[in-house]
Amino acid sequence: MKKLLIIISLFILSCNTPKNTNTPIVKVFDDILYRNEISLHIPENLSKDDSLLMAETYIRNWISKKLLLYKALKNLPKNNDIDKKVEDYRTSLLIYNYKQKQIQEHKKFEISDKEIENYYTLHSNNFTLATPLVKASIVILQKNAPTLDDVRRWIHSDKPEDQDKLLEYCYSKAIKFDNFNNKWIEAKSLVNLIPGDIRVIESEIKNLKYIEKEDENNLYFVVIHQIKMEQTTPPLQYVKNEIKMILKNKKQLDFETELEKQINIEGREKKYVKMY
Repeated sequence: MKKLLIIISLFILSCNTPKNTNTPIVKVFDDILYRNEISLHIPENLSKDDSLLMAETYIRNWISKKLLLYKALKNLPKNNDIDKKVEDYRTSLLIYNYKQKQIQEHKKFEISDKEIENYYTLHSNNFTLATPLVKASIVILQKNAPTLDDVRRWIHSDKPEDQDKLLEYCYSKAIKFDNFNNKWIEAKSLVNLIPGDIRVIESEIKNLKYIEKEDENNLYFVVIHQIKMEQTTPPLQYVKNEIKMILKNKKQLDFETELEKQINIEGREKKYVKMY
C-alpha cells in the first residue's frame, strides 16, 4: 500500500501532467479521487519531498474516510436522526452564509467615536476594573550615565522645555524610555519592568508619584502620572475596543432581525407562504 501511494503521488507531482487534469487517481467503491482535487490541497511553493508527503497523506486519508463511511453505513441501523441533523446543519450553514453575505454588502456596522462615547456615558457603571491602571513613564539608564542630577530634575518637572530636554537626552543615552504613548496600561505591565520585590513595587505604584530603583548595572526612574484603582470605573480609552465590539454586535443583531422581518413580509406578499 505504501509503495503504491508513493507511485501514485509521484505521478500526481509529475511535471509532465497538467495540474488541472481530471485524471483519476484512486477509486473506492463508486467514489473516484481525481488528480486536480489533490493538487488543490498542495501549496505550489513546497519542496518536492513535502509535496509528496502531503499527497500521500491526502490520498491515505481520503481512502480511509471512504472505507469508514462504507462500514458505518453497512453496520449502523438506519437513523433518521442523523439525516435530520445533517439537513439541519446544511440549512444553518446556508442561512449563516447568506446573512454574512448580506452583512458584507450593507456597510452599516461602522462605529463612530461619538457612538462609543454615548454608550460609555450611559453604561459606564457596567464596566469595572479588575486590575489597577496607570499612565506612566519609565527611564532606564546605566549607573555611569552622565548628568543624572539633571535627569532627576527633568523627570520631576512639568515644564515643556524640561520634558524636551529629557526626551532628547533619552534618545541618545537611555537603555529604555517609554511613556506608553500616554495611554492607560495595566500596572502589572509596569511592575515587570522594575527590579525588586513585586509586592513592594505594586504598593509603591499605587501610593507614590515617583519611584527610583536600581540593580547591579542600571537605574530605573518611574513617574506615575495618573492611576485608576481596581473595582473602579475604567477610563473610556481602556474599554473603547470592547464598547466598539458591543455596538457592532448589536447593529449586526438588529440587521439580522430586520432582514428576517423583511423576508417574512416578502414571503407573504409573494404568496410563498400558505397557512392552513
